[in-house]
Amino acid sequence: MPGPDAEDTADELLRHVRLRPDPFATAKDIEPKTSVGYKQTRNRLDQLVEDGYLNSRKVGNVKVYWLSESGKQRLAESD
Repeated sequence: MPGPDAEDTADELLRHVRLRPDPFATAKDIEPKTSVGYKQTRNRLDQLVEDGYLNSRKVGNVKVYWLSESGKQRLAESD
């Protein structure tokens, strides 16, 4: 999970994924919107997959993420 410098909440990360024009996002897409670097962004997205809020799949050499039903529900409840 994130170190002490990470200021972005899980809900904020999920919102960044949801607000993308594409139905998916990569860690490189999300990283510029966060307070941490690429590796930590990727680790946090992977944690959200483990927590059940994101789905992921490897497409070629790139891992893509999209909201799971649990992630959509979490955002609906927090908005």
